[in-house]
Amino acid sequence: KRQNEGINRRKETLIKKAYELGECDGIDVALIICKHGRYTTYSSKGYASRPPSMAEIQTAYPLPKNLLPEDVEERLSK
Repeated sequence: KRQNEGINRRKETLIKKAYELGECDGIDVALIICKHGRYTTYSSKGYASRPPSMAEIQTAYPLPKNLLPEDVEERLSK
């Protein structure tokens, strides 16, 4: 129970920070939290509050290039 309280508090803090970031001009925020198959979503654009499909996520917010530790080391060595 105590661990759940900590996780719920962190989730609420994360949602609050996403809201604050979304208030800045030109920043769109999408937050998806999945815990035990239950989704909590937040979007600064006003999308429907439901778990989005992976296709919807990739269309609205294309996945960034994944960097590996080797990539970062290579960048730092230049």
